[in-house]
Amino acid sequence: MIHQSFIPFALLIATFLVAGFFTYIYSIKRQNYLLLWTAAWFVFGLHYVSPVVTPAPVSSSLESALTHWLFGLAALLFFLGAQIYAQRKPWKIPTLLAAILLGIWAGANAVYGFPVSAVIPASLLYVGVAAIFWQESRRQETLADRLLGLSFASWGILWLALHFLKATPELQGPSMSVVATAPCAFVAMLMVMALYEEEKRRIERNMLALSNLNLATSSFVGGEIQRMLSQALDRVLGVVRLPAGALFLHHGDPQGPTSVVAVGLSDEFCRAAQNESLDDYLVSLVARLGGLLGFRDLRDDSLSALEKERSIRRFRELALAQGLRSVVAISLQAKEQAFGVLLLGSPDNRRFTSAELRLLLALGHQIGMAVENSYLIQQTSRRSEELHVLNEIGRVLSSTLQREELTKKVWEELRRLFDVENFYIAEL
Repeated sequence: MIHQSFIPFALLIATFLVAGFFTYIYSIKRQNYLLLWTAAWFVFGLHYVSPVVTPAPVSSSLESALTHWLFGLAALLFFLGAQIYAQRKPWKIPTLLAAILLGIWAGANAVYGFPVSAVIPASLLYVGVAAIFWQESRRQETLADRLLGLSFASWGILWLALHFLKATPELQGPSMSVVATAPCAFVAMLMVMALYEEEKRRIERNMLALSNLNLATSSFVGGEIQRMLSQALDRVLGVVRLPAGALFLHHGDPQGPTSVVAVGLSDEFCRAAQNESLDDYLVSLVARLGGLLGFRDLRDDSLSALEKERSIRRFRELALAQGLRSVVAISLQAKEQAFGVLLLGSPDNRRFTSAELRLLLALGHQIGMAVENSYLIQQTSRRSEELHVLNEIGRVLSSTLQREELTKKVWEELRRLFDVENFYIAEL
């Protein structure tokens, strides 16, 4: 009996070690799909508890039903995690309903009220997880995702085969557990490989974003600033995978932003932010807080402590009205002078990793330097134009003594300098 319970116990410990490893990875990366994968491994490990406590020959039908339900619940968690990993909208409600249905199904098996085992739909769920990874591998052209798809498919098909051949661990003893869970080891290893490839793709995206942003901001000239800022905002949103954002700028005026470019936010939001001086408030607040301010969940009631300030309360109302839940603000500054703020938002409860925040700070700094360089270019161009006008006027003064010709030349040069249509010189 000790030998019969040793194999499930070893598998229980091994699975919990895998779950503990993914817990550590989640604490570093803070991605929702990692949290779901961690929960899936823990749940899958729990399905070994019953074989450890009660050996197969004496296990009850209720214990078998619980084991089958935990097996299916782990598949559902893997399925949700795979959807988020593949950047798809997770099927939260259908998954919850499926978990309830599996529980009812397994309970019906326990009292022999339903002849079809819950192992069949649970195994098919693993095949469904395989389909998601396979499609993601074709989209990203990644080997790890393709191998994960094959491993999950093997996992589900193996359990279906064992069930129909009546060779499941509960029927043939704990020795079959080693065979039944063989794909687990490959899945765990390939998940780590997939994380490595995903991290490599993230670094490549960040490098490409910095390069593209540099190309965009390096061409900031005069009246093209607004268009280039819009392009820069689009690229920042693409890197961090957020649907909404805005850039509020001073345009050299320390008294407050005078323009805004926005994506995914309505004109009413931007207009209210400017008319009520919320943009000024955000610029100064984010600068005082070190250049970064984040709200993980604007719906959280604990934020009410911040609403003592009317501006914060009003900003929260406007953001919630736009459907935003997580918001991060990055200061745009150069030479310790804040002149704008980059505002990014998401309708999901998004936790930004430290790497993402560092990237956002770098992007904000690059935009800030580009805007400052643009102002310097405009000022230099202005000074050059003024010097040219003075030289032209000096040349005319030294080359002619006719009053009308001199006045006409001065009038033409000054009108070009000030860029106006109607310009008058009064002679006394």
